[in-house]
Parts: sequence; structure tokens; C-alpha cells
Amino acid sequence: MPEPAEFAARFLIHLRCPNCMRNLESCLDVPAVDDAPTTPEELADSAFLQRQRFLCIQCDSAIGTIIGITMVRPELLEVA
Repeated sequence: MPEPAEFAARFLIHLRCPNCMRNLESCLDVPAVDDAPTTPEELADSAFLQRQRFLCIQCDSAIGTIIGITMVRPELLEVA
């Protein structure tokens, strides 16, 4: 796993699979680059999120619905 300094932010993406109707979560690390999204609102509007692909771990279907975005607190990025 990359060091925390390499990330601008870490988000938990809440997803719903249209095939099996399960709610799932996926961790998404945003690289520390110029104009990187650092809030859930910025991420929702970003091209970075649009380029991501999520697959259901239960049925391997492409996930079509993001139902929420939660920011992981920066102190949780610390490596022990």
C-alpha cells in the first residue's frame, strides 16, 4: 500500500449493484496531484471518479449506482 503522503484524500464509496441489489463499499485513494478532489462534493463532480470502474464482489456485475461518498479521516491514513 502506498504511503499516506502519496494521497490527497481517501474515500469510502457506497455502491449498489443493479444485478443482485446488494449494497457494497469500496475504498478509493485519490493521488496527491494538482487539483485532486479532497472533499466528497469535489470527488462527486470530478473526472477522476468518472474514470473509476467498480465490480460487485458477489456477482461480478459492473456497479452502476453510487449511493454515497464518505471521506476517511486523515488521521486514519497514518501508518503504524
